[in-house]
Amino acid sequence: MGHAFSDALRAMAFLPSLRHDPRPMRRLLVWILPWLGLSFAVFASWMNLAVLDPTRLAWLLDGNDHGQAAIGLASYLRSPPPWPSLRSTMLMAPDGIPLALIDSNPLLGMLLRPFASVLPAGIQYLGFWLLACILLHTAFAAALVRHFAPTPLATWIGAALLTLMPVLLARFGHVNLCAQWLILWALWIYVDADRSARPGWWAALITTAILIHPYILVMVAAIWASAMLRQAVLAPDRKARAAMIGDVAIVVAPLLIVPLLIGIVSEPTMAVGGYGGFSMALDALWNPNTATYSALLPAKALDPAQALEGMNYLGAGLLMLVTVALLQAFRHRAAMREDGLFRRLAWLVPAFAVLTLVAVAPHLIWRGTVIATLPTPDWLGKLFDPIRASGRMFWPVLYTLAFTAIVIAARMRFGTWLLAGALLLQIVDMMPLLASARESGGAAEQVSPYRRTLDPRWDALIARADMIQFEPPEMYRDLALLEEVTWRAIVAGKPVRFFYASRETVAVRRRLQVDSAVFAMGQADPRRLYVLLDGKPPPALAGRVRKLDGVSIIPPGPAR
Repeated sequence: MGHAFSDALRAMAFLPSLRHDPRPMRRLLVWILPWLGLSFAVFASWMNLAVLDPTRLAWLLDGNDHGQAAIGLASYLRSPPPWPSLRSTMLMAPDGIPLALIDSNPLLGMLLRPFASVLPAGIQYLGFWLLACILLHTAFAAALVRHFAPTPLATWIGAALLTLMPVLLARFGHVNLCAQWLILWALWIYVDADRSARPGWWAALITTAILIHPYILVMVAAIWASAMLRQAVLAPDRKARAAMIGDVAIVVAPLLIVPLLIGIVSEPTMAVGGYGGFSMALDALWNPNTATYSALLPAKALDPAQALEGMNYLGAGLLMLVTVALLQAFRHRAAMREDGLFRRLAWLVPAFAVLTLVAVAPHLIWRGTVIATLPTPDWLGKLFDPIRASGRMFWPVLYTLAFTAIVIAARMRFGTWLLAGALLLQIVDMMPLLASARESGGAAEQVSPYRRTLDPRWDALIARADMIQFEPPEMYRDLALLEEVTWRAIVAGKPVRFFYASRETVAVRRRLQVDSAVFAMGQADPRRLYVLLDGKPPPALAGRVRKLDGVSIIPPGPAR
């Protein structure tokens, strides 16, 4: 068993450093145990361990985006469409909607789909997803730092710093965005000349990113494009450049095929608008935006939405490390220019400059105030509509900055002590954020998943209905109620005509408008349960309205 476990670990691409040490005991003590120890220490500090219980749902059904992700996956597994479709047929029924458009997880859907017929209804998998994200994050962080740190201890301190990033720890409400290990995976490929020249690595990364989240796809694609730019410019002749066409095609193929598979480009979607509403502030590196994100530095944000989506705070420990690294780099700038790693990282500058501009534009924010607005043509706003939470686009720059500082510090005299001091400072600074995340997950200790729909008659009403219809079909009317009723419906195997989607297809929005128009005229299908999110029925139907847990509903007719 021990040899099999060692062999499996040697084969794991995200822990390449393990392959270089043939001594099993040293490998266990120096790499495997520290990896597991760091991962579980971070996870236990960040999340309530009750989230790992698949029957605990109250922490998800709280009116936030992680409820959307859990419901999307549960609906897909409850009534899976024919393979290889990654479309939920129970949400936005009868049209259905791709998992990717409801911020669910197509990758998990694909992995769990073969077991859908035996998986019980009414359980969640996102607690284990978050744990997997931390395990992969620490593994890729260690793999990235490993070859540039003088000792294993320095490697693991650097990995801890790259894991205790506020942009990761603050994302417990957006579980797919916790897959920031994809950025570290991209950097791990990029910094090694041999790996970077192999299109298979990039194709695997790009495919995985498409199946998790489009924002992270843009980030890792920018790193891949930088690798291709460097390879093309430094190619010795035209023949070498021509040979790159096949390599590029191998990576571009998933970009064309996988979006069709998951259904995000097969149907036109409604424009959301609002590019620039969630942009990054100019002082984001040292401005936590809200007191929850730092114990040590003052915070100021434009508004609560920008405070989260535009947050790119480094943390006090990494800020200290970056400052020291900048001074060290300036003192030894000649040697830095000749260093292979930093010369390679310099090729990221063009792509990162574009990502930074997208992240800060069009409103230039300083200390929570818009100090200038860049002119943005309509076509540009439409182009960037899919990435309206533009502040996130700075994440690859943030991670690369942190990685560079860690490498420079690790090479200094007493570098390991410097890294340890930075880690201690980072931990102290992250205490409020870690406490906030644990408190959010504390609801997982509740046995019942429901707080708004406590009456047991809900299940009987849903069982009598053929379908659930929410009116008006507006997600922010009462998202917590929408999530709880939808979860009950999914467990009962009943489709719902409306659900919270990050992007609706044009066809679905038109059908919803027709539904609302018919309902406003006083026509109600006796086979449906109507849930009035605003509590306001049309006059013709007022006499049929009942109250359940304070919620206005129109029950379906008697069971047939």
